[in-house]
Amino acid sequence: MRAPRRFGLTARSLILAVALVLVGATAAAGSGHAVKILSFDESQFQLPEGIAVDKTGNLFVSIAPLGQLWKFAPGSDVPEVFGQITGFDPASDFGLLGLAVNARGDVYAGVQAANPAVNGVWVFDRKTGAAERIPGTEQIPIANDVAFDKRGNLYITDTLFGNIWRAPRGGVAEPWLVDDPLLDGTGDLGLGIPVGANGIEYHNGKLYVAVSEQFSVVTIEVKPNGDPGSTAVLATLPPGELFPGFPFPSIPDGLALDVHGNVYVAAISVSSILKVTPSGDVSTVAAGDPLDWPSSIAFGTGKGDRKTLFAVNFSIGEGNGDPVVRSGPGVVAIDVGVPGLPLP
Repeated sequence: MRAPRRFGLTARSLILAVALVLVGATAAAGSGHAVKILSFDESQFQLPEGIAVDKTGNLFVSIAPLGQLWKFAPGSDVPEVFGQITGFDPASDFGLLGLAVNARGDVYAGVQAANPAVNGVWVFDRKTGAAERIPGTEQIPIANDVAFDKRGNLYITDTLFGNIWRAPRGGVAEPWLVDDPLLDGTGDLGLGIPVGANGIEYHNGKLYVAVSEQFSVVTIEVKPNGDPGSTAVLATLPPGELFPGFPFPSIPDGLALDVHGNVYVAAISVSSILKVTPSGDVSTVAAGDPLDWPSSIAFGTGKGDRKTLFAVNFSIGEGNGDPVVRSGPGVVAIDVGVPGLPLP
C-alpha cells in the first residue's frame, strides 16, 4: 500500500538523510519495557498518527488516512469510531493528525487537506463525537499537532512554514510565532516540502516543540501577557539506527512530558522513544520491536497507567526505504517508571 506523504521516505531520501549526519555517536540503548497492546489492519489503511488520553483513561487514536477518531475505553481492545472528518483525499492529503484533550474532555485534532472546507483544527465533543472546526485554523497549511496551556489557549504547529498558531478559548486562531529559524524545516530530507515544527507540548510557562528536519527539541517562552518570548534549542537528537549498523537521523515527531520536566520524543525514523532531560541530555527509552515508526506519544491517566507511555505505530517505513519487517500499526505501551504530566 502507499504510505501517506507525511513521512513517505523514498530510497533516495534515505540516502540523502544519512549523508546529512555523522555516522558516529548513536544514542545509548535504554531499558524501557515496551509491549504492543493493540494491533491494527494495515491492509485497511488503519494507520494511527496521533494519540491522546483523557482524564478518565479513555484512549483516543487518529487514523490518518481514514479521517477517523477511534476511542478505546479503559481495558478495552475494541475501538469505537468516536468521530470522523470527511472530504479529504487520502492519496494526497495527510488527513487526521495530532491530538490533544482539553479540561472538559473534548478532543482536538489537526487535519491537513487541500479542501478548504476540511483543512484546519477540529474539536470533537466529549459526549457525542460531533466535530466542529476552530475558526481561523482553515488558513494553517499543515495543522499538525496541538497542545493546551493552563488558561485553555490552544497552540498549533504549522509544519510547512515552521510557525506556531494560537487560538484563545472560544476564539479565533491567529499566527502567534512566525519566521523563527529554530522552527523551520530545511527541505534536506527530500520529502518535497520542508518539515519544521511538529509535535508540541506545554509546561510551566514554556512550549516544547519537535522540529523534524533540524532533529531538535526547541523551547519557547510564553510571557505572562501571552506573547512569545525567547526560543532556544533544548537538545539536538543524536542519530540512531534504522537497523543494526546503519546510522540514521533521529527525526522527532510527537512529544510528551513527565512530572519532572523530562521530554519524551517519538523518533519516528529510527523506531525509538527518546528522553530529553531539562538540562538537554538525551537517552533512549525504547528502540526497535515492537515500535514501528512511532509518530505520537501520550501518558496514561488511569489507575496503574500513570507511569505508562503509550505510542502509536504509524508504520510507514515499509516500502519507503526501510528494509526491516516491523510489527505493524497499533499501540505500544512502555513502562517509563515516572508519572506523566497531569492534563490541563
